[in-house]
This record gives sequence, structure tokens and C-alpha cells, in this order.
Amino acid sequence: MLLEKLQACWGFTPTVDRNVALVEGFLKGKRFADLAQEHGLSTTRVRQIIERADRLVGGGILTKAQPSKAAPRSDFMVDYSYVWNLAEMHRLGSVTPHHFFKELECAGSLERLVDKMKRLPRRARTTRELARLVWQKERGESPWPAMKRSSIAIVEPSCPVDHRDRGLQCQLALEPAFQELADRAAGSSWTDDEIAYALLELADARLKSNSANCATERAIDRARR
Repeated sequence: MLLEKLQACWGFTPTVDRNVALVEGFLKGKRFADLAQEHGLSTTRVRQIIERADRLVGGGILTKAQPSKAAPRSDFMVDYSYVWNLAEMHRLGSVTPHHFFKELECAGSLERLVDKMKRLPRRARTTRELARLVWQKERGESPWPAMKRSSIAIVEPSCPVDHRDRGLQCQLALEPAFQELADRAAGSSWTDDEIAYALLELADARLKSNSANCATERAIDRARR
């Protein structure tokens, strides 16, 4: 549990795995000098990391454990460990989870935090968004907003696959829906250049995916023969 609390407290820190490994090694009886040599650090730096870890969990590593003085956020972070993944997935920033846990600690429960965020819609925008994601996950709902489906119908092709005008006909069929998508994106404050570049990237990714799938299917066919 102690190592889990440390993992949660350090969160997105690039050296989180190394730091936890240092503490784990120290708890198993390794000396500062041994840990420093093992991880390519100075003895002083190893001591600083372990001392900081001890303060984060309220003792139990270097000093006597004092549960009453331990940071309550550590327990919240262990209980809501998936918050880090949600924040990373939705690109809310590495500092946002800390804001979330601070607000959660003050509120006392997730339900109270969600209610607070609803009543104060202009405060802590990213924390509010993270609270929404966590609330939806706990209720088994998808955190992704439902996409409004286009009402524009795509015309079916009127010529065989190998016809020379098939590609042009596909462009004409997609153009209305394509324009509607671009307009909706522009309405959400994306620039024309950003929209065009994003659509090109998506089209390129689809082409590469199709090529990879075809190559895999050909390889499977050859293997069966």
C-alpha cells in the first residue's frame, strides 16, 4: 500500500518508476550507497528522494509512521488510480490530477465534488472536466461525448468497381458530408488550415491502415496455401 501511495503521489513524474524502485530497495535493506550505484545517482540524491517519499506518505520509510499526519490525498489517489489514465487519455495535463485530488479531498467524496463543480461552472475548468470523466466512469458510462450524426445521405455508386469514373463519383458523393463536417469543425473554432491538415492526416492514416490490412490478408492466404 505504501508503494502504491507513492506511485499515485508522483503521478506523471518522468522518474516515478525509478523513485519507487529506490524506496522499495531501501525498504528491503539496501544502503543509500548501493542504491546510488545501482541507479547511477549520487548518494545525496538518493537520500533526498527517499526523504521526500517519507514526507509524502507521513512516515514509515525513514521515520516513524504517523498516519494522522499523512497527506489524505495519498489515500484518494490510491482509490482513484485510474484518474491518471483518464487525464492522460483526454490530454488534460499532468498537473490536473493533483488539482482533482485536492478538490476531492476538500469535498470529501466524489458525489460532493461533482455537485460542487456543477454549482461553480466557471471554476477550475480542467478539474471540472476530470470530475465529469471520473463520475461517468464510475457510473459505467462512456466519457466520450456522443457525436451528432450527419443527416446527409451518401449516394450509392452507380458504376462497377473497375470503372474509370468510380473515384470521381465517390468524391461527389462525399462532398456534401465533407463540407458539413468542415463547417461544424469551423463552428468549434478550428481554423481552415487546421481542419484541412487534420482531414489529410486522417485520410493518410486510413490509407496506411488499409494497405497494412491487405498485406496481412495476402500473407495469411500464402500461409494457407
